[in-house]
Amino acid sequence: MASWEKQFLYSRPTEPRPELAREPQPGVACESCGKEEVARYPVANHQGARIITRCQACLHIVSVQRPGRDDMWPPFRAVAYDWEPSLAERRSRDERLD
Repeated sequence: MASWEKQFLYSRPTEPRPELAREPQPGVACESCGKEEVARYPVANHQGARIITRCQACLHIVSVQRPGRDDMWPPFRAVAYDWEPSLAERRSRDERLD
């Protein structure tokens, strides 16, 4: 399967209850409590799909980032998710802001 297909074609889940994998971030310490129990994982919040790095001990958010192509988040996202807007779309946005 081509690499782009893996991002847009999904098979039916085999597990009855999918679980989110939290990636530990070795060598990263929490700014708030100082512990190194920091993990990176995807979330959906008021800003849209984001990847956060959060302390698992005190729940302090270390960083919030837009998901990259390798993050595979959000699932089932549109093919044009990362594309730049067209000139016509940028123009219409600018006119609405005036």
